[in-house]
Amino acid sequence: MIQAGKQVILLSNTSHRSCSLPIKLGPMGFSTSFQGVTGGEVCHTYLLERPDTHARCSLMTSDLDGKVTKRASNPESTFHGLGVEIVPLDKAQFLMVDGTQQICYSDRVTEVLPTDYRHTGEVNDAMKEFLRGGLERKLPLLCPNPDVLAVMANDRFVHMGGGIAKLYEEMGGEVIYFGKPMKEHFEVCLRMAHVTDKSKVVHIGDSLHHDIQGAKNTGVDSIFIAGGVHARELSVNAWGTDEKQLRVKPDLLENLLERTQLDPTYTMTRYTW
Repeated sequence: MIQAGKQVILLSNTSHRSCSLPIKLGPMGFSTSFQGVTGGEVCHTYLLERPDTHARCSLMTSDLDGKVTKRASNPESTFHGLGVEIVPLDKAQFLMVDGTQQICYSDRVTEVLPTDYRHTGEVNDAMKEFLRGGLERKLPLLCPNPDVLAVMANDRFVHMGGGIAKLYEEMGGEVIYFGKPMKEHFEVCLRMAHVTDKSKVVHIGDSLHHDIQGAKNTGVDSIFIAGGVHARELSVNAWGTDEKQLRVKPDLLENLLERTQLDPTYTMTRYTW
């Protein structure tokens, strides 16, 4: 697309800041010169602008050491350059979920409470206490990655922080999301590309609830990649070579779109470059 003269801007729900994108995606064939926006970057800006009301949090993360303890030397961390403290629930001003493997009430790695939510989707006792404690204190929960599921190599699925945020919301808690499907984050991309005509824009993604919903919210066309997070529902194996498994069955697609009340402009099985 770049060779064809098209602008490409990547909108990612990763909880890492935007500087992480070239490092991670360069080896996958993406140009290191492309522009990108991440949920983590927008969350970082949000915290930077609120040093008084968002100075202390109880945290659920994937790597306390890298993201908090060593934040000064890790520009990819949402906490880089910020003075946010990790504290117990009774001292917190907000909850934050930027990963799903550790619950933290201090910046000491030895005090981390482990979870296996990423691989099992099960909410253990430590997670229940984290969510209930936040709810009792009416703390907002910040979620820089709204994804519920992510598809990894070899069609392996993992559970993401968006599922925890959704549970907190269902319990009656306040959640502030960053990234897709939030319209304001799509519009950041449009401004970066100096877009004046939305009919010249198409958003490509594999999540109906995040990519296609976000494109709809923003008023741009969309391409739904059926072989991603919805592959099992559509009986598609985008990693295989069997032509039958690469085809999207119209009846399954129609049923899925009817259930979600979403209608992408186009549908493809997989996206390769």
